[in-house]
Amino acid sequence: MKDLIDWLLSVDWLNFAGVFATVIALGLSLHFWRRQFRPIITAMVETHHGGNEAIAYDLVILNSGSIPAKNIKLFISDQTALEAALGAGANDENKGLWLACFDPSRVIRLLHNGARTSCSFGLTHRDPRQSFWIAQAEFPIEIEYESWFGKKYPREVNVLQIADSDSFTGGMWGPPKTLAVSRRS
Repeated sequence: MKDLIDWLLSVDWLNFAGVFATVIALGLSLHFWRRQFRPIITAMVETHHGGNEAIAYDLVILNSGSIPAKNIKLFISDQTALEAALGAGANDENKGLWLACFDPSRVIRLLHNGARTSCSFGLTHRDPRQSFWIAQAEFPIEIEYESWFGKKYPREVNVLQIADSDSFTGGMWGPPKTLAVSRRS
């Protein structure tokens, strides 16, 4: 017992605490580095072109992570929510065109960090019979992908909203009006 007490008194506890704190800091640094050193893939609906009759949309896939992503696949997460988001103009031909991105054979092979890719994604129309989507509708999708080094990330849920991305409130500035003011008063 005396040897244990002598040993405890002889240990330089300040140096021991310093080494311990360094090991903890290194572990935390590695943990957060691993969380940041990865691709982060998200999807959103963006306005391709809007007018007074219709708004055409694109589905945009973005890699905001720090390394490239590969083998990106999109899946419908809730078929019922998708069906509820479709408008009266969603016929089989249009579904084949604008929902092709969810086909299991469609894979984005490589998307560099900071890069984006897109595809046409339907439209909303003033006449509901011609509208592929119901305005402001939402439905969840899942995104599956791998890092550049082959690490697979589990399917992540992303909710898409069919909305004009040029204005989140629906109001926008029009062209400025010029006022003809007479200088002869």
